[in-house]
Amino acid sequence: MLEQVAAFLAASLIVIVVPGPDMMLVFRNTARTGRSGAAWTAAGIMTGLAVLATAAALGLTALLAAAPMLFTIVQIAGGLYLVYLGAQAVRSYLRLRSRRAMNESPAPALANQGAGGQAPIGSRWTSFRQGLLCNLLNPKVAAFYLSLFPQFDLAPLPSLAQHIVLAAAFWLLCLIWYIGLVGSIGRAARLLQSPTFARRTEGTAGVVLTALGGLVLAQSAT
Repeated sequence: MLEQVAAFLAASLIVIVVPGPDMMLVFRNTARTGRSGAAWTAAGIMTGLAVLATAAALGLTALLAAAPMLFTIVQIAGGLYLVYLGAQAVRSYLRLRSRRAMNESPAPALANQGAGGQAPIGSRWTSFRQGLLCNLLNPKVAAFYLSLFPQFDLAPLPSLAQHIVLAAAFWLLCLIWYIGLVGSIGRAARLLQSPTFARRTEGTAGVVLTALGGLVLAQSAT
């Protein structure tokens, strides 16, 4: 059983570190509201993962896979949300570039923070909500749970216990990853909150998130 757990952890680690919309969103919100934005975005992502992990352990994600119409609806909703986030980022990039062209100093992320280097409560909730929805509306996360879990046998544990162990292990790995990521962001806060980085991050996030959303929508149409 230990060999199966080790193999699962190795496979999960590969999935976690490969950049995706969640990670792109973390960097985008870092450029907007600093380390606090990254932390609250990661908290939203982890909450979404907890919900999906619980659903996977209880077998609810299997219902999603068994209902093609429902799965397609989730795909479309997820794709549209990524396109929406991408459009927001592109609009922010154009605004920052316009300010730069007018020789105005674009307000860095620190200017949007409250006292003590913390983002205002509204910004925290926005970052949390974006992370949560980006994760929950990503059908690939549910598909990951559904496709990966059956590949590992943790006998003599019963099926439900196996799913709970695997889901908990994946969630803990993600938690460790995001704690490390947010910690690294904190050490590089000055660079990540510079106007130039903020502008470039918004542009990159806009292109990447819009492209990922378009890809999800294209897949939902096939």
